[in-house]
Amino acid sequence: MKRQCQVCGQKNGSCNRYILKNGQEITICPSCLAFSNDETAKIARQAHKEGLLVKGDIKRQK
Repeated sequence: MKRQCQVCGQKNGSCNRYILKNGQEITICPSCLAFSNDETAKIARQAHKEGLLVKGDIKRQK
């Protein structure tokens, strides 16, 4: 499943999802995670350091 990066807007199958402690979700591609100076990317890098990466798909309950 391709997700859309919240920083560059590209749809990429390699995008990572992070769920922050406040419940906010960030979707970001590896390139933006590594190289972008955008505030969203900075928050995502901090979430990555804290181990908040979502592994696999979470099925949403109705």
